[in-house]
Amino acid sequence: MCGMKGQTAAVRLWDMGSGLPLGELGDFLEEAFSPALDCLPRGMLVPGERTGGMARCLQAIRVIDPGRIGHRERPRTAGELERIGAILAGSAPPEDRRAFMFDGLGIVGLAASSLGRGALRRDTINIVFTAAMPCSWDPVECRYRARSILCGFPSIVSTSGAVEGPARPRGYYVAKMMGLTDAEARRKYLGRFLEHDDPRMPEVANGLAAQAVFYHLTGDPFCEREDCRLFNARWQEQLVASQVRSPRFCESHGRLIKGLKRKKSRD
Repeated sequence: MCGMKGQTAAVRLWDMGSGLPLGELGDFLEEAFSPALDCLPRGMLVPGERTGGMARCLQAIRVIDPGRIGHRERPRTAGELERIGAILAGSAPPEDRRAFMFDGLGIVGLAASSLGRGALRRDTINIVFTAAMPCSWDPVECRYRARSILCGFPSIVSTSGAVEGPARPRGYYVAKMMGLTDAEARRKYLGRFLEHDDPRMPEVANGLAAQAVFYHLTGDPFCEREDCRLFNARWQEQLVASQVRSPRFCESHGRLIKGLKRKKSRD
């Protein structure tokens, strides 16, 4: 684990169509890290009058072919722009949240531009929660992969990425290869992976937000232990286990949090 980079004073949560209860997320972070962190007032990253402009920016960084690196020039339609706008507004259906992938670094850059200089303040942790699905190129698999979290300035937590990023149980894919429809395979493995609009998503978002906090405090957002909220799950069953069934920090990270609290109390 990296050493402490410095004391961070506050965390601010921003919504970009996630549909998550940011108030409850803030309460979780305050309970977990207070007095080491203070939660500032929450905000909308993209107010209604700016949704159209942000949708056009996202349209420009949309990943069309997950198996091909880079962005291809192509005609852009008004219908596509409207569907992206609905993602930003939190009103898009699951099939659109599943279909639209965006370059992850591009999303971080757009969010940083919206926040202005505030995105680079080292005494404030900015976390953006969105239904837009960021992705990054995986050089091993030679394709873009959806990401549930991108740590940076600001950090991005994606509900769609949490659904589509970690792989579902192996049996789910085998069942589809054996002829089951997607709906039938989903019913067979119900509860073992997240769905869009899943009632478990706020609890998962708590853990992802904690990863963003650790990134800013220590430079290392993840833990190798599968029983820790900071575990970077590659499989849905790992995600559900670490964030829903047994949502806690491992002993090592628990001690680190206590140390942060003691240090802040002495200041």
